[in-house]
Amino acid sequence: MAKGFSAATLQPLTDAELDRLAEFLESEAAPEESMDLSMLHGFLTALLLYPKSPDAGEWLPQVWGDNGERPRYASAAEQNDIEDLILRLYNQLADELASEEAFEPMLYLDEERNLDITRPWCYGFTLGVGLAGDAWADALDDEDLAPLLSPLFDCADDEAREEMGGDEEELARFEHEVAQLLPEAIPALRAWWIDQIPPIALQPRRPGRRH
Repeated sequence: MAKGFSAATLQPLTDAELDRLAEFLESEAAPEESMDLSMLHGFLTALLLYPKSPDAGEWLPQVWGDNGERPRYASAAEQNDIEDLILRLYNQLADELASEEAFEPMLYLDEERNLDITRPWCYGFTLGVGLAGDAWADALDDEDLAPLLSPLFDCADDEAREEMGGDEEELARFEHEVAQLLPEAIPALRAWWIDQIPPIALQPRRPGRRH
């Protein structure tokens, strides 16, 4: 079941609404450091994998960058519209992660090479992980998860990409390979986090008094 907010934020986004959100995120009204749609999707994915996902009031400002800037909305109605679209995407993704359907990241496509562009999504994912502080430390150290997480972080990191020593074509193919990994990695990470939730201890029932 999707997380919280009002009933108006529980409806999945239509293609037209996704386009509307994508256009605003990359418009002049949004701060220069704002996430694009793919980055936002990666960011929200990381937030939702962590069982103690922060409140919207904590993570929503991060969508616009970490320097405190805010969008220049044309009106209060536009602000409500855009924020509702973001919250609906959050809830839509929560439902998708909880379902049995294959995970599908929102990625851009390099039409010339016909390869997925995964770096924005991975960068957003790392920002979401960072928002949880040290909570992901055990996951990052887990020997079963490391082969799944390391490529995501390497894809987003400038130094890691430089150390690969590949040319532009090789890096593009690496991003495409990371995209192929995500449908396996994200459900595995979700399952790992679910296993970390301590079971609820049942209190023993006291025997009733006999009369």
